[in-house]
Amino acid sequence: DRTISSLTNPFNGQDSEVIYKMEKYRKDTVIGKGAYGTVYKVTCRTTGKEYALKYHTQGVEDATVREISCLAALRGLPYVIDMHDCFVDNDKIAMLMAYVPYTLSDAIHNGYGVKPYYEQDRPLQYLPLSFVAHFSAQVATALSDMHIRNIVHRDLTPYNVLLTEDLTVKVADMGLSRHSSKWMSPTVVTEPYRAPELFRSKRKSAEYTCAIDMWSLGVMIVDAMEGRVMFCGRNIRRVNMSTYQIITKTLCSQDHPSAASRQCL
Repeated sequence: DRTISSLTNPFNGQDSEVIYKMEKYRKDTVIGKGAYGTVYKVTCRTTGKEYALKYHTQGVEDATVREISCLAALRGLPYVIDMHDCFVDNDKIAMLMAYVPYTLSDAIHNGYGVKPYYEQDRPLQYLPLSFVAHFSAQVATALSDMHIRNIVHRDLTPYNVLLTEDLTVKVADMGLSRHSSKWMSPTVVTEPYRAPELFRSKRKSAEYTCAIDMWSLGVMIVDAMEGRVMFCGRNIRRVNMSTYQIITKTLCSQDHPSAASRQCL
């Protein structure tokens, strides 16, 4: 496969040398849809190897360029999804990536978490604590590799953390990722995994750091311990509470300004 550095594409200003033929791949099924694109499972006709092919449905936008730029900068890292190729197909930007069959959500949102259950008087666990430690360390390593390159993910969720057959983590979906700057849009991160400071901003841009990714990782660990999405707006004791209200109830003034009026427990 040709690499992104050698592939002629709309972003490098070079004359076109090669037309990448989609005939090399057979489209199988849609495995994901999002605001910025659709992901297909495809199979190489010559090798039989499976890949994920993401089409950017919005054309060449800033988000498209940022995602390709971030994936190119992160190539070869052990716990980040690999982009093998990037080309134009039917006037759409297409990215060829490793196919990874499972998401972290498949593993942790089991309704039980790490609570034991008993079978023939033997205590068993649906989700071992060792697995929570396993995925946490690998995601933290991926974030460290990103942050040291000044890249912030901005949408880290259990649905965007993939798991291989041997349970190796692959952080994916860089549609909102970018190189960090002083002012960035606060309307990022799927709500249950959004850091408190992102809820508070009413402006089009806000000051925040890569710490928002670490908050998302912390929430994923809480999800794993409990077996469900924890910070999600819902009716509690006949009172409708937003995700933000639920989050701030877990904080105290030593944790975050959002809870300045609350005492630490």
